[in-house]
Amino acid sequence: MATKTLILPTPEKLKEIYQDLGMTEEKLDADVKTIVEWMRKQPHLPNPDGDERRIRMFLILCKNSMERTKESLDQYYTLKSMVPEFFGDRDPTSPPLLRSMKTSLFIPLPKLTPEGYRVSLSRIRCPEIDNFEFSDYVKVNFMSIDIRLSKLDMYKKEIFVFDLKDITMAHLTTMLPHMKKFVYCATTAYPLRIQEIHIINMPSYAQTMVNMVLSVLKKKIANRIKIHSSLDELKKHLTPDILPLDYGGSFPKTSEELIVDWQEELMKHKDWYLSQNSVNCDENKRAKKPCVKVNMLAGVEGSFRKLEVD
Repeated sequence: MATKTLILPTPEKLKEIYQDLGMTEEKLDADVKTIVEWMRKQPHLPNPDGDERRIRMFLILCKNSMERTKESLDQYYTLKSMVPEFFGDRDPTSPPLLRSMKTSLFIPLPKLTPEGYRVSLSRIRCPEIDNFEFSDYVKVNFMSIDIRLSKLDMYKKEIFVFDLKDITMAHLTTMLPHMKKFVYCATTAYPLRIQEIHIINMPSYAQTMVNMVLSVLKKKIANRIKIHSSLDELKKHLTPDILPLDYGGSFPKTSEELIVDWQEELMKHKDWYLSQNSVNCDENKRAKKPCVKVNMLAGVEGSFRKLEVD
């Protein structure tokens, strides 16, 4: 099974993933129907028709917990409404987002790990800061996660690789005021089961940003961050057949070729993205307070030096 851009688990691997979570295809189908019916009864949530595949992936990533899935879906739609700069105006063919794809990249690598984990690679593509807009970078990241969950992907856990080779002080200055908000939205809007986070080519001046990310992440996720001094170190954790050619891997494409494929995938789903722009919470109809921390959405004030960790 495969899309043009992503190789999906074999039926045997999928069965193994389900067994690991104590679920079957039949139970999953029934649970999706239960969640759909639950969403229909929540006046603030959007109509769930056509959203069954996203609900299915949320159930898998919430480890088959109905309550966790309900909470996670509520958080997803709530943040979509509350943070339009990250979740609104999603048109992959718009000039700002096309520019963002030229200046940075965040792509899922096509091949799953033997365990069924999806690896995503993120990096700045050009060191010049002029055309870099952090909110557009985040928007494209979240668009990638959304299309994977809703349409294209099936996997067990996430592995992220952040290549900081071309990140400059100017990038950091732009990113730091919004970093906590970004990390909070990423880990609250989506039930990401993060197996590992790898950082490569990190300049010393990026330590402040890493410290800030650590301060927001749950401790068990923060403990899964590994900083590598070389690609050889990274390859101790990821098999060469997963990594693109320019990262010392044997997958038969470079990261630049993979981003072209992924951009085409995003643009192919333009109509879906446009239809999703209005699929949000209606806070006026909510019966109880939203389960997101509004203070985490306010950004960061003051000196970044206060965020240094010993």
